[in-house]
Amino acid sequence: MQKYKVALTIVNYNTKDLLLYCLKKIYQANITIPFQVIVLDNASKDADELEEDIKNQYPLVEFLKQTKNYGYTKGVNICAKYAQSDYIFNLNTDAFLEADMVEKMVDYLEKNPSVGLIGPQLLNFDGSVQESTYKFLTPLIALYRRTPVGLFPFAKKAVDRFKMSDWDHKSIREVDWILGAAYMFPKTLVEKINYLDEDMFLYLSDTYFAWQVWSAGYKVVYYPKVKMYHYHRKSSQNGFVLNLLFKKIYWIHIKDGIKFFIKTWGKPNPHK
Repeated sequence: MQKYKVALTIVNYNTKDLLLYCLKKIYQANITIPFQVIVLDNASKDADELEEDIKNQYPLVEFLKQTKNYGYTKGVNICAKYAQSDYIFNLNTDAFLEADMVEKMVDYLEKNPSVGLIGPQLLNFDGSVQESTYKFLTPLIALYRRTPVGLFPFAKKAVDRFKMSDWDHKSIREVDWILGAAYMFPKTLVEKINYLDEDMFLYLSDTYFAWQVWSAGYKVVYYPKVKMYHYHRKSSQNGFVLNLLFKKIYWIHIKDGIKFFIKTWGKPNPHK
């Protein structure tokens, strides 16, 4: 038996203010089940200052400090291995908890052992629903989203299908994958699949994680009974290639995408 029911894990890189607000919301949520909070800092420029602030403001937080940025995906895995819990709720620093959210998601997983990954409904601050559920990415969809080809009607329709735009997102539903801003999974599941694939530094690790979950015989579920506000910062803003060529983050995205396509090439969609 684990020491805690759930571990809330957060990987931070140069988002100190968001992280401190995220922690504030966690403790204001008054979680009623045994929980731990783990923050991993990926060699932020202000890591020492952040560590001191967390120690002073949130002394129960377990702070793990990396001396080098080995990537978001590795950070998630380090936290998952460190966690002493039945479930892991991985949050981005820009996803904010309210009361009862953690308990509802844990309860759903405990009542549905065939589910290996669950994500809440994500909201903009005006209350509108964010995109967070998708079909698995294909090279063609990537082409449509990153080049002027995406302006053609046939391409727009294909991208809408990829984004599941024809659905109101009000009901619980199995999906190919969910956005990694906030998702929960059993620790036994991530151990079974040998953790997230660290070949992907940052992008598409959530996509391939869902692929791993489906391939292991578990389900990925969108759970809109929990609604979470998410300050969606698009660091690799969707746009045409010529606008992005000189951004480092764009090239990380490209490399991670190529790795994802190599891993899934010729394989059937595991979400049948």
